Amino acid sequence: MRKTACFFLIFILIILLEVPCLFSGQKSQNGWTARQVYLENCAACHGRDRSGFIGTPLVSAKLAARSEAAIRSLILYGIENTLMPVWSCRLTQPQIRQLAFYLKETPAEIVRKVTVDSDGRCNIAEIEKWWRDSQRIAKGEVLFEEYCMGCHHQTIEAFAPSFGEIAGNRDVTAIAGQIKFPWSSSAILGYTDQKMPVFGLTDSEIKNLGAYVHSFRE
Repeated sequence: MRKTACFFLIFILIILLEVPCLFSGQKSQNGWTARQVYLENCAACHGRDRSGFIGTPLVSAKLAARSEAAIRSLILYGIENTLMPVWSCRLTQPQIRQLAFYLKETPAEIVRKVTVDSDGRCNIAEIEKWWRDSQRIAKGEVLFEEYCMGCHHQTIEAFAPSFGEIAGNRDVTAIAGQIKFPWSSSAILGYTDQKMPVFGLTDSEIKNLGAYVHSFRE
């Protein structure tokens, strides 16, 4: 009798130890699946690292005020009169649930460049913070005065949002994306009556301008 009870207790102990691992593995698998869904469907607008591009940043800190249900609703039905489409026709309900959880609960991935030496050693390169380059910021100020000053004020919203507000709410990559693809960002931000024009700037000039605007971030 005691031997049977002992075997039974061991069996229960094994179950208690293994079940959390099973759930943990499932959670990990769901997270990986959601990340793949994000990269295939969302990264083009919101950035591979979720810091924003022509779409808003989707890092967990920015989504703190929204519930998972609210995020699912945005994915399901999109946002009218913007470039955010309806995804219910493409993604399944489980994918939408996994994606909402991933965006809400998972820290954004830090994308780093990996280099390989001649001897086979791998090195992780430091992230180039080009937006802090004082020369870029100075060049960006000149570009801003030439192309942007007519519509954007530092603190007052006139024909367009103040660049102080833009700097406070947008990552530098999102700012650069708005400059490069202004027609899309105008639609996303709701400025449909007066759209921001395309200025034909080079990628380097766009970075300079983005660095200048981002320098007003508090």
